[in-house]
Amino acid sequence: MTKVDMTIEICGMSGDGTIAAGQLLNTALIQAGLYLIAFDSYPAEIRGFGRCVTHSRVGDEEMLALNSKAHVLISLDDEQSLSRLPFLDDEAVILFDNRPLSYVSSEKTLPAHIEPEMHPYGIPFGDLASEAMGSRRGRNMVALGGFSGIFGLPPGYFHNAIRKKFGSKDDKTVQDNIRCFDAGIQYALDHFKGLPVNGLAAQREVAPNDRLLVSGNEAVAKGALAGGLKFYYGYPITPATPVMEFLSRALPEVGGAMMQMEDEMASIGGVLGSFFAGRRAMTATSGPGFALMTELIAHATITETPAVIVNAQRGGPGTGLPTKTEQSDLGAAVFGGPGDSARIVLAPANVSECYYFTARSFQIAEKYQSPVILLTDFFLHNRVESIPEPKAKAAEVADGNLYPGPTDKDPYRRYKITDSGISPRAIPGMEGYIFRATGLEHTENGIPDYTPGLHMNMSEKRHRKIQGALQDLPEPVRFFKEEKLDIGVVAWGSTFGSALEAVKKARKEGIPADVLKISSIYPYHANHIKEFMDICGEVLIPELNLEGQLANLIGHLHRKCVWRLNQVTGVPMPASDILARIRSILGS
Repeated sequence: MTKVDMTIEICGMSGDGTIAAGQLLNTALIQAGLYLIAFDSYPAEIRGFGRCVTHSRVGDEEMLALNSKAHVLISLDDEQSLSRLPFLDDEAVILFDNRPLSYVSSEKTLPAHIEPEMHPYGIPFGDLASEAMGSRRGRNMVALGGFSGIFGLPPGYFHNAIRKKFGSKDDKTVQDNIRCFDAGIQYALDHFKGLPVNGLAAQREVAPNDRLLVSGNEAVAKGALAGGLKFYYGYPITPATPVMEFLSRALPEVGGAMMQMEDEMASIGGVLGSFFAGRRAMTATSGPGFALMTELIAHATITETPAVIVNAQRGGPGTGLPTKTEQSDLGAAVFGGPGDSARIVLAPANVSECYYFTARSFQIAEKYQSPVILLTDFFLHNRVESIPEPKAKAAEVADGNLYPGPTDKDPYRRYKITDSGISPRAIPGMEGYIFRATGLEHTENGIPDYTPGLHMNMSEKRHRKIQGALQDLPEPVRFFKEEKLDIGVVAWGSTFGSALEAVKKARKEGIPADVLKISSIYPYHANHIKEFMDICGEVLIPELNLEGQLANLIGHLHRKCVWRLNQVTGVPMPASDILARIRSILGS
């Protein structure tokens, strides 16, 4: 099998159909039996004026991260695409419209800035679309046809993708788009000799259910449904809104409901009310909304009420960068709240984990009577991956409540201090188990009490059960088995894929290196992390935040200071930057 590792970008202005073209490209590529990871960049403004870029990395092996350099650029707008030239490979292939609708000065044309080593292919996108469907709107389809012809990807995959995307519309729409695509591929075959420039033919035939193209948002929503979600309460916010949109359609089919609330405070209030009544509920938000939820998350801690909260991080602080990615809410997720308000924080690293961690979180929240925060990010939510169809195990989504028994009556102590810290939890309506629930510190019976000893005992109880949750939380994972390492990389969330790829490249250079994936952010598996750090000469923690928030949390477990690589660029961290930092630390 030919080794394939190609990054393709499509760049255009809002309204050019850039994102739609990227979606069709991704669908066609996975139908061809290739692995894929993809991500879209677009403006933050609601009206959507500005540059749109799709990034798709495709290969015959699982893709861990995006490349820092693209091998192909499909330009739907010369002026916008000029900004992508510094991010192209030295011998990149560039497809552009060589007959634009209006005159463009030379300094704004893409061909005038292409390096000699690059390979330009001019195709009259607009003219071909007009001939095929009577409108230039099909320029993006013509461009995809040109790509298919140049790289030898069978057109049937694109035809299927077009039918799938536009099938809900009339047949004319489907046929118009196919005609535009076919015009592009025919032009490429007629005008560019010696094609394909790089064989991208089908790797294997893929069974219908072999792999699915799934986004992080969709995985979170499907994981919630698998976890027995009954009620979703939310307020629209980028990048978590698609979770709410998906569940608004899916929940009624399973006897549940989605309610759009007036704000994020009402949303978390709805989640607590539902769990208090014994029904699984969830909300998803981003940094600004999570900040508003802080008080009620702390209320859930002291009342020992389960909750499931997704915090899809974006650039901050404040409203920050709505359509950019960051990992700067770790401190808020772990420590955000008055007093010692311990809670469980999990961080998936890929789309599959978005599904499985979400599904599992409901049982964990019930068992430990605690908020569970899923700490994701914009890159993880908006990216798509080709993954096997996920399916949660029944044992991992089963009822996790510890209900009181007959011996717990007369009187029923809702907040009974136990060795595990977990108290039997009655659901309203259970006869004989009436209890008080208050945000004030309280006795085992729920009666407000402010005595020093009682507060100490209750605080220890709440922390004891959170630490006990480690037995049900994912352990750190390392990928190579040497007993002595020159350097170890500790990574979390979406940055982990780049860290693993960087370590693999470092090992090919002869550097004894390994990577440790941290998924349970709090509580964290201190012994496992320390064991890994102890065999490392140096430890590097790369993060998409400026303060090194994970390094601040676990760095003390190393016998000396950990190295940090901190970026707040708004884009995913490239593996090349991590590899460069590894070389710099080791002086190689």
